[in-house]
Amino acid sequence: MSETVMRAPPRRLVLLLRSAALLGAVTCAGSSALAGPAQSFDPITFFTGATESSGSLKQAFSSAKATHVTGFGAMRGSGEFVLDQTVNIHGEKVQTRQWQLRQIAPGRFGGTISDGKGPVTIDVAANRLLIKYTMLNGLKVESVLTIDAGGRSGHNVSTIRKWGMTAATLRETISKR
Repeated sequence: MSETVMRAPPRRLVLLLRSAALLGAVTCAGSSALAGPAQSFDPITFFTGATESSGSLKQAFSSAKATHVTGFGAMRGSGEFVLDQTVNIHGEKVQTRQWQLRQIAPGRFGGTISDGKGPVTIDVAANRLLIKYTMLNGLKVESVLTIDAGGRSGHNVSTIRKWGMTAATLRETISKR
């Protein structure tokens, strides 16, 4: 019987494989990967001052409704960020809500929203926010907010679920005023 001796691959081969893997990752990511690192999304900076959004809310078994939200955010002396919003969904009563947020770790925020129960969590990943909370009626909200390159506007897609099934989807563009 012959013995097989396992040897470590030559250093050049390891470097070549690493380079190929890196090139493949850059190629798969597209040309935007070559433009440099993605802008980091700071929700406090973005939502400080006046913001405005327009979009469309599509609920299951009904037609889409136009949405419009105005907001004003400010940092309190206690280190808490407060965002007051006026929410207008076409054909429904205008509502107000308030977010109270605090940074709890690098890239992570927590807090409350007045029309929700339990905590709000916000995780930052490069130019995106992942926002999760449960509404008072038990609907679970998961929002992905992506900031544009200039940092003055962003696109939000919120999925609202009940019993694990999508009950509604909100798509909106949010801009600093």
